[in-house]
Amino acid sequence: MPEEKPSQSFSISGGQLSDVQLGGMAGNDMNVTQNQQIGASESSKPLTQTDVVELIAQLEELFRSSDLPPAQTAKAVKHLEAAKDEAQEKEPDKEFAAKNLQRATKVLKEAGETVEAGTSLWKKVQPIITKLLPWLGVATSFFI
Repeated sequence: MPEEKPSQSFSISGGQLSDVQLGGMAGNDMNVTQNQQIGASESSKPLTQTDVVELIAQLEELFRSSDLPPAQTAKAVKHLEAAKDEAQEKEPDKEFAAKNLQRATKVLKEAGETVEAGTSLWKKVQPIITKLLPWLGVATSFFI
């Protein structure tokens, strides 16, 4: 009676991986198939300085139209304006811009702990922040 060979399957979708190694028991009965789809998606294009300024302006508008208390809105908008001003410089200090965006999101998180509006606003802000991460040169954890 022939010996049955174990079957293994591994699938990853909707994510981004780099420097990944898949391994198994080496043997004559091991087959490895790798399928890779590479396409030009919106997120793979580097952001221009104009894109960054527009995204920060979108964040400002989200904060201004939110139901956050006026004092918290004003504080967050002040940080966003500073980040936007810096992004418009000939040679922007990306670290300075990132820290101001971080301060604006901190205001939002503090509001989110006490106000439902903060939680729903974060759901709108987070995708914009994610788009800005490569330009800012910071990891997602910077804003968490």
